[in-house]
Amino acid sequence: MNNPENQQNPQETGKNAPIVNLPPIVTALIVLMVLIHFCAQVILTDESLYRFFLTFGFAPIRLQYAPEMPGGIGALFWTPFTHGFLHADWMHLTFNMLWLAVFGTPIARRYGPYGFGVVFGLGLIGGVIGYLIVHFNSVAILIGASGAVSALMGGALRFMYQPLLKAVDEETGEVRILGRRLATPAELLKDQRAVGFTVVWMGVNLLFGLFPQLMGMDGASVAWEAHIAGFITGFFAVAWLERRLF
Repeated sequence: MNNPENQQNPQETGKNAPIVNLPPIVTALIVLMVLIHFCAQVILTDESLYRFFLTFGFAPIRLQYAPEMPGGIGALFWTPFTHGFLHADWMHLTFNMLWLAVFGTPIARRYGPYGFGVVFGLGLIGGVIGYLIVHFNSVAILIGASGAVSALMGGALRFMYQPLLKAVDEETGEVRILGRRLATPAELLKDQRAVGFTVVWMGVNLLFGLFPQLMGMDGASVAWEAHIAGFITGFFAVAWLERRLF
């Protein structure tokens, strides 16, 4: 029989529980991006905001005219990363931050802040490469954390549908939760949920790119190439992290 003295009062437990139970690295990143966007919207004029985006966003045309553009040649090295901290409007920011919280949390809890940073950073680079392949001579500016968020999504897909692994202590009989195993690509192909999630997500992004009018949006406003490239990057990046950290 359970001892009442050892039981916690549900009201007390709820009182002490955090309102937002996100890993610190995820919370810090969301706060940082909100602050950057808020300051940019409040402080900068329309003209200076465009120059700000041109300096820290990724513009493929910079590969040809880097010396003449804001930031010069140096921007070739920082814009593949800094573009992910800029957003066009509050809706763009809100959408990305919600997905960052959803898929960044399992990655941060599994691999820690270092592993989270690796997947996020590689996702930014992967997104830039995907965008560059399709828009090599484009003057459009790529901004937003979508590529990195897609990488977190692709990485989380490798384990989020896997069953929990458990171990039983031989002496006490206590059951310990070990976590979820990282699935191989071949194993994921046998999982209908993983396949369905991937097909729907990829399909929606391809529709944005191939038939933007049918989706009711301007194709240039949705960096579907960065989404897909980031997803693929994160999908394979976690396997490297798994070997390095476990």
